[in-house]
Amino acid sequence: MGTPFRDVLRQAAQPIWDAILAHPFLKELGAGTLPHDRFLYFIRQDYLYLFEFARVLCAGGSKAEDLDTLEMFAKHAANTVAVERAMHTGFIQRLGLEADALLDSLRTPTTQAYTRHLLAVSREGTLGEIVAAVLPCYWIYQTVGRHLAACQPADPVYRDWIKAYGSETFADLVQQQLILVDRLGVRAPPHERRRMTEHFIQSSRYEYLFWDDAYNLAAWPV
Repeated sequence: MGTPFRDVLRQAAQPIWDAILAHPFLKELGAGTLPHDRFLYFIRQDYLYLFEFARVLCAGGSKAEDLDTLEMFAKHAANTVAVERAMHTGFIQRLGLEADALLDSLRTPTTQAYTRHLLAVSREGTLGEIVAAVLPCYWIYQTVGRHLAACQPADPVYRDWIKAYGSETFADLVQQQLILVDRLGVRAPPHERRRMTEHFIQSSRYEYLFWDDAYNLAAWPV
């Protein structure tokens, strides 16, 4: 057997992933010293991002070739809408803001670019391309959750965030996508595998920028 396609993707993006794990946003979150304004920025943008992410998952389901894959995408989209929305609303309220503040947020350049990237792949790409494009969001968060699992920050919000993404429940969702990308990658022709790799790298870069923008409180220049 050859190398699992997930490993091909991971190796291609490894320098980006290393930079993510070394980012001060995550280091300070794990230590419990991250200023709340940076975390609130992140939560607001993540909320806006996940609305579009759920739409991309629905598009993936529309391109499924069997009922099991269709069911998986439908469940993942529903989970994104229900669980993630509740979690983000809970975090922002625990930090002293009303839930309506999430709806009033403005997409930053990275959030706009990342979601447009995913939506373009969902419209124009194959199922394999869609899975490769959304996979970094799953896999990086699981990796971050596990990387920070030993951290027990005094701030309960940060502690609960780490726990959510290091959980077995989340790991099950990630594993389903990893199994699918391996299956689709094996049968994809070389040109499609190349596009899948490009999408995976691009989404990984946007994941880095998501943390970086939050840490620097980035905004539109004009």
